[in-house]
Amino acid sequence: MQDDIISQWDRAASTYAEGQECSEFAQSNKRVVKARFESFSGEKVLDLGCGYGAYADYFQSIGADVTGIDGSGKMIEIARERYPAINFSVMDITAPLSFENDRFDVVFSNQVFMDIEDIDNVFSECRRILKTGGILYYSIVHPAFYDCHWLEDSNGFKYAKAMDKYIKNYHFKNDYWGETEHFHRPLSYYLNIAAKNGFVLKQTCEPVSYDGIGKNSDLPLFFFAEYIKGNI
Repeated sequence: MQDDIISQWDRAASTYAEGQECSEFAQSNKRVVKARFESFSGEKVLDLGCGYGAYADYFQSIGADVTGIDGSGKMIEIARERYPAINFSVMDITAPLSFENDRFDVVFSNQVFMDIEDIDNVFSECRRILKTGGILYYSIVHPAFYDCHWLEDSNGFKYAKAMDKYIKNYHFKNDYWGETEHFHRPLSYYLNIAAKNGFVLKQTCEPVSYDGIGKNSDLPLFFFAEYIKGNI
């Protein structure tokens, strides 16, 4: 299925890149990331699933030695055109990565893992290429609130979300930028697979996503997690 997923993102690349630039949800993501990473001093950062390169550009602007990789050749084309000073490569992130052991100080992945069918090898490779004490930082759409239906009161205020399945893994297709696959997994799956690969949880974040005017601001849309590579 991975080849099909990459083809989906090739077709969606242009629409996705344009849409992210004007998306309030994308901006809310950036605020969280920029609050966490304010400066670097030459640390080696891998943007895993870099898309069109916006975060790689940010990390370079604050002092990182950044590399961006993505399975979609079309995404990398856009990234190279927009940010020619950054090293971008086409690479299937579900396969063994062509980096030596202990290369990076930070592996960053924004809104990628829930679009990959098999993430076990991804976490294993992240551990291999990170230095001991290095950071794995990722965000996903929140699996407890993403595939849900809003409930509205008599005034049209969306006050709650209704979910009818959460524990089991399943997948379906989104159609925001063109058809792309989405893989639902409960949070426990992500937490356990990180622990299995020797990552120590440092912190998580469930940021405010909605305005509280049309939709209840006490329900998150995203989940962020930061891990440290341990010695095991």
